[in-house]
Amino acid sequence: MNNKTAYFYLLDAIRGAAALIVLVRHTSYFFGWALPMSHLAVDLFFMLSGVVIANAYEARLQAGLPPGRFMLIRLIRLYPFYLLGSVLGLVPVLAARSGLPAQGLQGDLSWTLSAAALMLPTLSGPDLYPLDTPAWSLFFELVANLFYALILRSLSGRLLWILMLLCAAGLALVLGVTPRHSLHGGFSPATLAVGAFRVGFSFFAGVALYRHGHGVRNAAVSSGARARVRAVVLVGIAVVLLAASPPAPLRAIYELVAVTVLFPLLIGLAMRSPLSGSDARWAAVLGTLSYPVYVLHVPAARTLNGVLDKGLHVPVEHWTPYAGFAFLALFLPVCLLAERWYDGPVRARLGGLLLPKFSKLPGRSG
Repeated sequence: MNNKTAYFYLLDAIRGAAALIVLVRHTSYFFGWALPMSHLAVDLFFMLSGVVIANAYEARLQAGLPPGRFMLIRLIRLYPFYLLGSVLGLVPVLAARSGLPAQGLQGDLSWTLSAAALMLPTLSGPDLYPLDTPAWSLFFELVANLFYALILRSLSGRLLWILMLLCAAGLALVLGVTPRHSLHGGFSPATLAVGAFRVGFSFFAGVALYRHGHGVRNAAVSSGARARVRAVVLVGIAVVLLAASPPAPLRAIYELVAVTVLFPLLIGLAMRSPLSGSDARWAAVLGTLSYPVYVLHVPAARTLNGVLDKGLHVPVEHWTPYAGFAFLALFLPVCLLAERWYDGPVRARLGGLLLPKFSKLPGRSG
């Protein structure tokens, strides 16, 4: 296997588009749109992460990078924006505790704050991360990263496929026995097993896609209209898969096929579609946006909605979807500015303090 890492710009674009789908899902009160399959974006994120992590770290871990150091790198990568999201999520909680009409918090605030500071889930309420609900997937991401690093030297192709098949069977079981017949789970203490199966299949499917992508890292870079059309089509397919609304009797089958067949095919094709020039730059912008959009949109939207609805008496549901477009116009530039002026410098400082010869993680993960 070629030890050189590649940069898959089209995966950035897909991840950015998926993050925007998740934003619309969680801020439906701004848009007025229902996207019933959009929770599958998390499975897509896990799969993309498997590709990115294997591309950036598999050779280094096999060459002797200690798992503890690898996990510290991963924590430094994820923690600054996670912390900012948790601080933003505290605003409506404190407003509720002050007697203002806002979203409250179940459970002890001091324990919630302590767990949030350590990036640990709380098990006493309906959400693992009540201050920033999307952060549940970061927890499973880190668990998968640690497991991958610990077993990598024994992770033969055969064992990798066994892990994937066992987790795929778990997904099928979840779809067959849960009352909702859906993979929408992992965010609460009651659905931890669902989250484990989701990350177990998708993350290691991403690792398998990376390993079996022979020739991808040396593929000729495409340019021009053909490459652009192919990129737009693949990103469009990702959006359609996540925004689809299949008939209720077919939704369980749709979810299983999407996660176990369609997402791997999509990512495999995207890995074989390298971009350059302005196309690569736009894809990189979407990749840059993906993580801050994902981890900040819920607390930012809750705070803004509280100010508009309860403070200014402007019910946003009366202005859908224009309120959603206005939110995007404000939120996306803030995410880009925060990535440049907050996340980058904080990670560099943490890396300098905690990791000698710290280097930025190539690519982005969900």
